[in-house]
Amino acid sequence: MFRAFLATKPIRHSRRRLSGTRLALAAALAAASLPAAQAILEAHTYGVAEFGDTGECLDKSDTHKVHTKTADRFADHFDDLIAAGDWDDVDRRDNSSCRGGYWSDPSKDATGDDSHAGYGADEADVVFIHTHGGHVANTNSSISMGSDADECSVETDADMFFDDDLDIAIIKACQSGDYGVWSNGGYRQQITDSTSSLRVWNAFHGDSDCGSFVKGYVEDYAEESDYNGVGENWIDEAYDDSSSANNDDCPTSIVMGDNAADREHMYEYGGWLDIEDTGDKTGSTIWYISGCDPDSGTVLP
Repeated sequence: MFRAFLATKPIRHSRRRLSGTRLALAAALAAASLPAAQAILEAHTYGVAEFGDTGECLDKSDTHKVHTKTADRFADHFDDLIAAGDWDDVDRRDNSSCRGGYWSDPSKDATGDDSHAGYGADEADVVFIHTHGGHVANTNSSISMGSDADECSVETDADMFFDDDLDIAIIKACQSGDYGVWSNGGYRQQITDSTSSLRVWNAFHGDSDCGSFVKGYVEDYAEESDYNGVGENWIDEAYDDSSSANNDDCPTSIVMGDNAADREHMYEYGGWLDIEDTGDKTGSTIWYISGCDPDSGTVLP
């Protein structure tokens, strides 16, 4: 099953990033509850910026240099955590190092290799990817890969299934967390089962901007979310209320678990160092900004 959404209170700010819009970290730190089997904490980042050349996907015009820069900003924070003795490993897998097999599960795709050491999305506890994306209304979302060695577009229903180590996924890609797909049973029913470890899928409803300011909010988000707000901080940092019609950036945070209270607690108080137990992945809650109006997506209710 899936639960009804919980909309956040709208936060209004301009297209240019302003200081003071970020959520304050909660003073109390919830007790960490990482599964005992996960002795090594790993993060993988993927920046897919180069397109259109031999062996690459999409068209040359789709090349966005900022995609690798945002991935670097996210990875830099985990380097800091490693230096402080709080994290174990972070791997940067950009452009052609991001291929379809590393985001596909062998139970769904013959080339699936998502638990590949150092490369696979399901081999890490936390993943961040900045790439292009799309969706089919009420059906699925897809994200673009950097190599055509396997397949260039990986879909939530046909390819993805996280049943190994992945706990938190940050998907900086257009249409990667679509409300219609979620409300039709997508994401949780596509990418998890009841025993999966994945509990947070942070993404976007509709298209999202790829301006240079994204580097700043990705860095801020990573730094703010060690112990608290892994979902809530994403909504606050990634949201943009555009001055033009149908052009807002509408982040979504989808949390899977067996009851609404545990899902909400993970959304508000979970973090990289505090991955809370949300129980069996039998339900999900989506958070977003009510009234957000993106390109390539409906106005959020």
